[in-house]
Order: sequence, then C-alpha cells, then structure tokens
Amino acid sequence: MTGQRLSDAFSTIFSDQEWFNKVLVGGFYFLLIPFGIGIVMLNGFLEEFVAGVRNGATEMPQWRNSGTILRKGIRKSAFALMVLATVYILFFIGTIILTAVSAILILALFLTINTFQIIRSFRPLPLLVSYVLLTVAIAIGWMWIVVGWPLLIFLMMLVQAHLFTSR
Repeated sequence: MTGQRLSDAFSTIFSDQEWFNKVLVGGFYFLLIPFGIGIVMLNGFLEEFVAGVRNGATEMPQWRNSGTILRKGIRKSAFALMVLATVYILFFIGTIILTAVSAILILALFLTINTFQIIRSFRPLPLLVSYVLLTVAIAIGWMWIVVGWPLLIFLMMLVQAHLFTSR
C-alpha cells in the first residue's frame, strides 16, 4: 500500500512535462527562505499542489500563477507563524521555569560538592572531539546547500505533500 502511494507520488511529479523547471524554481525559493519570501512562495505552491492532488490533477501547478501562490502562501505562512509563536512562547516560559529550578539545584550542588574535584576530573579531549565533529557536520551541511540539496529537499517536500494528500 505505501509502496504504491510512494510510486504514485513520484509518478505525479515526474509525469509533468516541466517537472525539472518547477523543481528548480522551488529549489531557488528554498534558498530564499532566510529572506522570508521563500517560505511564503513554497507554502503557496504546496497548497496549490495539495489542492491539485485532491482534485486528481496530473500536473503540478505553474509558478507563473505567482499572485495566487503568494496570496495562499501569505495566508498559510501567517497561520503557521501564529502556531509557532504560541509554541515558542510556551517553550520560552518552560525554559525560564527549568532554568530557575536548575539554578537553585546547581547552587545547592556547588555549595556541597568539592569544586576542585570537579575541575580535576575535567577532560579536554572529549570536548575537543565533539567540537571537531560539530564543525565538520556544519561544514558538510553548508556544502550540501551549494551542491544542490535545495532541489532535492523541495522534490521530497512535493513527494511528502502527495503522500499525505492522496487517499
């Protein structure tokens, strides 16, 4: 069942005559996410794509419908921003509470544990190894952006939208 749905998702995308151009433009907008317009356009395009899949369309929407895509993207992005703001506010309040409790516990431990013993048991090698691994992971992540991952990510976003939309 899942294999058939996955096959349908890929065949819907690749059966479009202009699939590469549409994915290329989507990858370009993916790169513009830090500037705000990218996520709005992607949300609008995905909403159009989902509506098309629900109605049985065999082609992806056209990027030329930028006005419609922009309007739908603004509406969807505003809703997502409200949900994220609510989650972030709750997370921020939870973090403040946990920080206050942690500060009290740390202060209590500091007053009861021998500080010199903690300093003596510190090992710099694991810290250095974790720093190097983190730096390599970040460097590889930035390299992927240059090599074309935005196109692949947008393609997978389309497949995911098709999988969640199809019945």
